[in-house]
Amino acid sequence: RTSIHFEPSGSTVMPTHSFSVEYAKSSMATCRVKIVKESLRVGYCREMEENDLPLKENDRDARNIIAAGAVRWHHFECFPRMKGAKWMSANLPESPAMLQGFKNLKKGDQKKLQDLWKALKGGKPTKPGKRKATEMVGATQAKKPAKGAKLSKLTSVQGVLTAAQFKKVSALEGELMQQSNSMLVKELQKNDQPRTGKKEELASRVAEGRVLGALPSCPKCEHGQIHWSRLGGWFSCPGYFDREKLVQKRCYFRSKEMKRKAW
Repeated sequence: RTSIHFEPSGSTVMPTHSFSVEYAKSSMATCRVKIVKESLRVGYCREMEENDLPLKENDRDARNIIAAGAVRWHHFECFPRMKGAKWMSANLPESPAMLQGFKNLKKGDQKKLQDLWKALKGGKPTKPGKRKATEMVGATQAKKPAKGAKLSKLTSVQGVLTAAQFKKVSALEGELMQQSNSMLVKELQKNDQPRTGKKEELASRVAEGRVLGALPSCPKCEHGQIHWSRLGGWFSCPGYFDREKLVQKRCYFRSKEMKRKAW
């Protein structure tokens, strides 16, 4: 793994971020859904220096857990959604070639990772200089959709979709990434769909809805919003917030069969 170190300032404890990449050795690890054996996965670990941890003597169990620095694995397609764009740009290594395991990947997968890094890190910073306001606005408007569309294309996965469905969904995702978040949220709200998440998730949800139909409410708890993963094809309900009792209620509904509504 390659690590990016931060020096602690005063009593503040700063983490060490490390990343690695490999083909899954088994199907034990999970991201949003199970990571299938031999599929490409990216690992992230947030480590703390044991001696810098502000823990008391009776907190040794917590100390051991944090110091262990367990790796959290993500599908290649899910990794960009792990953190926000600013965090990724600031904390990712300059090149994926610095990641442990990169040299063991197939040439095609190395290229995929390099393209992903370019999209996440952005282009090289330009030299400071005065630019006209109209030029800056035009450049910003032209750059953002292209970057978003490229990232969406890189991380789009077919999963359980048919080839025809995947083609339609992928084309829509590229178009929807050029719309504003508010427009995407408005369409999801109109169809009574989950409206939280990053722009890539909102665009994928709208695209899937247009092609496959809207997700119904949970048949078990009758209040939660159904979520669907194209990676495994699972419909699931995370639960809902009970406004009367002011508590979050869990729901464990999970199924691969569910009839969608018209969009």
